Amino acid sequence: MALTATGIGSGLDINTIVGVLVDAEKVPKEAIFDKKEDALEAQVSAIGTLKSALSKFQDALEKLKDGNSLNQRQVSTGESNYFTASADKNAQSGSYNIVVEQLAQRHKVAGGYTADPKAAVGEGSLDFTVNGNSFSVDVAAGDSLDAIAASINNADDNVGVTATIVTTDGGSRLVISSDTEGSDSNVTVAANDTSGTGLNDMFGTGNLTEVQAAKEAIVYIDGQKLQSQTNEISNAISGVTLNLTDADLNKTSVLKIELDEEAVKENVQGFVDAYNGLIDTIEKLSSYDAKEKKAAAMQGDSMIRSIESQMRNMISTRVDTGGGDSIALYDIGIEADRYGKLSVNSTKLDKVINEDMGSIENLFATKDTGLATRLDTLVEGYVKTSGLLNTRNNTLTEDQQRLEDQREAFNMKMEQLQARLFKQFNAMDLVVGNLTSQGNGVISALNSLPGVVKASG
Repeated sequence: MALTATGIGSGLDINTIVGVLVDAEKVPKEAIFDKKEDALEAQVSAIGTLKSALSKFQDALEKLKDGNSLNQRQVSTGESNYFTASADKNAQSGSYNIVVEQLAQRHKVAGGYTADPKAAVGEGSLDFTVNGNSFSVDVAAGDSLDAIAASINNADDNVGVTATIVTTDGGSRLVISSDTEGSDSNVTVAANDTSGTGLNDMFGTGNLTEVQAAKEAIVYIDGQKLQSQTNEISNAISGVTLNLTDADLNKTSVLKIELDEEAVKENVQGFVDAYNGLIDTIEKLSSYDAKEKKAAAMQGDSMIRSIESQMRNMISTRVDTGGGDSIALYDIGIEADRYGKLSVNSTKLDKVINEDMGSIENLFATKDTGLATRLDTLVEGYVKTSGLLNTRNNTLTEDQQRLEDQREAFNMKMEQLQARLFKQFNAMDLVVGNLTSQGNGVISALNSLPGVVKASG
């Protein structure tokens, strides 16, 4: 009779035996898989940490590589309601008395009134001219004011007018407005009827009304009169843009322009902090703990050492600012200690800001050779989508997938080994069980023969 339970025939603990034999081959290999997996995960995490630190450093560089961002100006207009102002790096510190006499206005003309804005107007075309430039729109026989306005506003060759429908107690009318202020942008309209007189009756001479005259802006800067076609006035004061918002000849506002020293200090300190943070990250990722005898994920990695080496070399070299002149971080008060960490000498930096702000801009933002620009180019080569960090990360991801495939194949092999061993031991168990059963049968038969004396227990 076939055995139905493992080990009954032989009395052996086959489950334990098979488990021990399989583990003898499985456990060491799984330990190798686990070690490789942990190492790959640590490297992937390290790449992410490094990329984050580089991106943070790049954010700090962004505020230094543009001269306008670095060399900022504080603009004050007091509580003036008459204008707002902005200033770029070319604006000199100073105070100016501003009086706005008149705002610039757009020219507006309107056609005749109609009681029904949905009714057809006429058939033909309308010609518009603004500042010497012209365009024309066709008017179909059934076109209403809405359709005419849409044709004007959507015309590809529109030279700068906007059409709207205004409805008042007198009825509805089409208002044509110049898109820009000032007398240079006066609007003229010519009506051309091909059937009837509908267009001329609404837009022709005597029927077209000026509803708002074009005006120039008039402003006084320290008593000096300036006329402008628009309410945005640029470089009347070097590096300053005024946006006029209201007018009153009897009101004087004070405009103050100053270097934003605190912003400069914050940007410089931000650079130093981000650089030191990056160096800390690099050191941590590439360190070796002698006490624990444990290496960090990127210890001995040539890429991370190359990043550190290139950056240290860049910050220690002088920047060519042209004309045979050069400048270094030390010249503006940024010093490096023997460990390569940077610090700011506030007294020296304050002196440079007050006496030679241009040297800070030259150091960081000089085109092509500026320190911030060169460092940003270096970092970008690592963090961009096709950069070295993503390439390394993709390789590690492929290694992880390969390891996962190897582990899966090995687990299948172990399952096959376990099945084979169970089959072999169960076959042996069956043979031993049969032999034991036969032996017991023979002994029983012998014991039953005549004359056989059974041994006493």
